[in-house]
Order: sequence, then C-alpha cells, then structure tokens
Amino acid sequence: MNISRKARILAALGAIALVPAALTACSGGSQSVADACTAAQDSIQDAMGDMGDLTSMMSDPESMTTMFDDMEKALNDAEDAITNEEVKAAFGDFNDSFETLTDALDAAAEDPASADTAAFTDASQKLTDAQTKIVELCS
Repeated sequence: MNISRKARILAALGAIALVPAALTACSGGSQSVADACTAAQDSIQDAMGDMGDLTSMMSDPESMTTMFDDMEKALNDAEDAITNEEVKAAFGDFNDSFETLTDALDAAAEDPASADTAAFTDASQKLTDAQTKIVELCS
C-alpha cells in the first residue's frame, strides 16, 4: 500500500474509533434511543479493541483482513441488539458502510497493485456520514 492508501485507511479507522465515544453518552427505558445506544456500545468497544496494533498490520494484509472481519462481526452483533428503529437505521447505515470498506480492503489485500482508491474514499465518506448520524442520535 502506498502512503495515500494508508492515510485513507487510517482516516476511516479514525471515524470508526469515534463511535464508542458517541455511544457512551447514551443511557436509559425500553429500547429508547438511549437504550439502543447503550446496547451497541459494548460490542463496538470490543471491535475497536482489535485496532491496537494497526501500524504493524498495515504491512500484513492478512492480519488486517482478519481484524476487519472480527470488527464486522462485532458490528453485526451490535446491530442485532438494537431494536429502536431510529438508532437501528443509523447504525445499519454505519454497518453497511463499514462492510463496504471491508470489501474494498479485502480486494486490496488480494491484489494490492489494483486497489481501488476511489472505493476507499467513497466508503470512508459514507462511514463518516453514518457516524455523524449516530453521534447526533446518541449525544
């Protein structure tokens, strides 16, 4: 990966890392917005725990792919725990955007020479937009 691809990946991961902080602001009844935010928080924090050794993984595409697969599973689990329709929709957008980013990273890991930087940029923007929705709901 060249530096610009690394920068895009790190920017996307930075957006992902901010979601637990937004969800921490939530507390609360019977799958209210606050409860829905709280339901997702633990799963997301578990997923983000896998990002600790990201710098060394940049040179090891297989490890990075495994990390993203684990994160994707944790996000799917979190989405399943949300029954509040408003938060579930926002979180679903985030999860879909993350899956798109994961697909782009998987493709780049398989064939780094033909990595689609436009796909990274698009997925990163969608991920950031979805994260903004979650922050607005959960703050």
